[in-house]
Amino acid sequence: MRLAMGTREVFDAESLLEEYLTPRRRGRRRAWPAYDGLETNGQPGVLCTGDLLAPNLLGAPVDLDRMATLTALLPLLQRGLSALPDHATLQGADDAVLDKVAALYDPLDDPDVDDEDLKGSLIAKVLHRKRPDLIPLYDSRVLTFYRGDAVPPARRGERTWREYMQLLVRAMRQDLRDNAEEFGRLAKLAPADGPRLTPLRVLDIVVWMSSAV
Repeated sequence: MRLAMGTREVFDAESLLEEYLTPRRRGRRRAWPAYDGLETNGQPGVLCTGDLLAPNLLGAPVDLDRMATLTALLPLLQRGLSALPDHATLQGADDAVLDKVAALYDPLDDPDVDDEDLKGSLIAKVLHRKRPDLIPLYDSRVLTFYRGDAVPPARRGERTWREYMQLLVRAMRQDLRDNAEEFGRLAKLAPADGPRLTPLRVLDIVVWMSSAV
């Protein structure tokens, strides 16, 4: 399949996904199903402090200092989450909804947030579990994969986090739409006894795994 608005070709996405979902021995486990199936308050529209610890399962440590920062940001993150329409998917969302997703990252441009370790990837890993059909995961591999025609590079300070995410979520939406049938099929490959796998989560896994080889 071709991703990043046609600029990247991924071979055998099914094998990449199956490798990620396959149980592994101690010390080499993948985040699925622990991250995706983590239970906190059971409310997809309401954040709790337990959700702030979820990034640990995706390799983003939340120590005491980060926990303090995230806890202080909880009202802002909740406000952004509450602004998202119920049952929306990234694939089906219009531009107005995508802009609301991008606005979730406004705290990163707030000069009052003084935690240098607070990154977009951390916010994404907190929020994705609450709306796995709509809020994408994001990390350095995703950044590298989409950098180019899909998300043109910019010098530090030339673009806000919201502006960056507006570009990224639109590129991801296009990938999901262009490959809708394939992502729908791949999402059904998750073991029946595990957590639900959304097409958006499949996209993240395929991008992440293809960037590792």
